[in-house]
Amino acid sequence: MATSVISEKAVASVFNGFWADTLPLLTASFVRVFNEAHCENLVDLPSSRFVRIPIAQEVALHDLVAEFAFCAAEVAHATGQSLAAISTDRAVVSEIYAKAILFLKRYESAEDEILLNAVEVEEAFRLVSQYQYFFDYLRLHHSDIEFRPKIRGAGFLGSCTADLCAGNTLYEVKAISRNLGGRDIRQLLIYLALRWAEDEPQWEYAGFFNPRRALHYRFSVEHLIYRTSGGKSKAEVFDQLLRFLDARGIELDTPF
Repeated sequence: MATSVISEKAVASVFNGFWADTLPLLTASFVRVFNEAHCENLVDLPSSRFVRIPIAQEVALHDLVAEFAFCAAEVAHATGQSLAAISTDRAVVSEIYAKAILFLKRYESAEDEILLNAVEVEEAFRLVSQYQYFFDYLRLHHSDIEFRPKIRGAGFLGSCTADLCAGNTLYEVKAISRNLGGRDIRQLLIYLALRWAEDEPQWEYAGFFNPRRALHYRFSVEHLIYRTSGGKSKAEVFDQLLRFLDARGIELDTPF
């Protein structure tokens, strides 16, 4: 029987039996402690330029705002253009918007029509500034920052695009108001496992960046897996995950 190709977000959100067997200690209480222990509030740094950016009352399409900001940060990093130059160039703004729409897929608009209102666009560019502050904070060479690193799929999981590679660290960007959840950590581990199967340099560290709340998480991949798996090695857990993805005839625990 043929198996469908599904997304990494779906794999991270379902298959509860597999995840409970593979990472039995990745519980709600562990995630709560993880949020407290590994979270760095960037606003509190000495001479910090970071700010918290709560969702404005006029902002309805907050997911589109976040994706627009990510695409704009990607353009700024690739071209070296200032935010002022990008934000005032209608053609560039339209290209960024089209890319955000293409990624999210749930939004449609007529040619030259941007669904975002003026407040949403302004908020998006405030979020872009947070990316620039974050890259300055990391103190890496420009070439060490890579947006959307490509990762080959495995089994019934198609090829993936992660968010940010920063040197030896893979970051997932979460422009969210809530704390991190277990599914966020599982999604990041999926990327790491798929990369482990490739003949490519490995990420020894992983983390999250929340430009909206100015929060930064960074941790050792080996240590996180050891803690959540009950003492297994990274190789053991990644091998278990890859074998699971290659299996056939798997039934979902819950519907999509």
